Amino acid sequence: MFHNYTAILVDDEPLSFGVIENYLLSFDQIRVTGKYTESRAALSAILSLKPDLLFLDIQMPQMNGFELIEALGSQHNPYIIFTTAFEQYALQAFEVNALGYLLKPFAKDKFAKAVQKFLAFQESSQENAILTGLAKILSSQKENTGFLDKIMIREARKVFFIPVCDIICFEAAGDYVKVYTGRKNYLMNGSLQALESALPPQQYVRIHRSHIININRVKEFIPHLNGEYQVVMQDGPLLKMSRNYKDRATEFFKGL
Repeated sequence: MFHNYTAILVDDEPLSFGVIENYLLSFDQIRVTGKYTESRAALSAILSLKPDLLFLDIQMPQMNGFELIEALGSQHNPYIIFTTAFEQYALQAFEVNALGYLLKPFAKDKFAKAVQKFLAFQESSQENAILTGLAKILSSQKENTGFLDKIMIREARKVFFIPVCDIICFEAAGDYVKVYTGRKNYLMNGSLQALESALPPQQYVRIHRSHIININRVKEFIPHLNGEYQVVMQDGPLLKMSRNYKDRATEFFKGL
């Protein structure tokens, strides 16, 4: 069944609108119903028009993107794809459960991946309700502990949680993060940098620019070339600890 979805664009650089609208030509299902360069005008329009999707810049006058989301509260919760020139807000985007975090100038293929993810989540109205509830659970548990104790995994027609303690390691995989559990591997949206700040530091340590490990699932270390080590994980892959991360990791593994 064909669906029409609406989108609002919010960016203080009007040139960005042209890029987004051009990329959206590949998606007949989505119709742009508003373009705003001021946050307060955008807030009013979002509450009035109730778009399904929001393309949102972060650094804005009046209110930044996160403040705009906070101002919406529970009055309307559109799916959000951030479009920004600043990478340092990735963790906050991860926390508000954004579908995408596109760094300007963003490529058409990365834009398409984020939009396709939105369309997949819109296939079932029941799934939308489930996602909203799960996002609130994930947000509340991080507020209570300061760090994530569950990771939310989204697959084509289901959403579920994996306890952090059950995860062996995380691996950078392009625009995604690969999650190793020993039984099955999964892909999740986000970056290692954002994830590293959200994980319990007593349990997880970064050993390489592409790997974060669960220190409780380390089987052994094998000396390698040039002061590096191979890290053997229980029921997991063989990883490399690079020299750049060795000093940080040794506080967890005394005597290495």
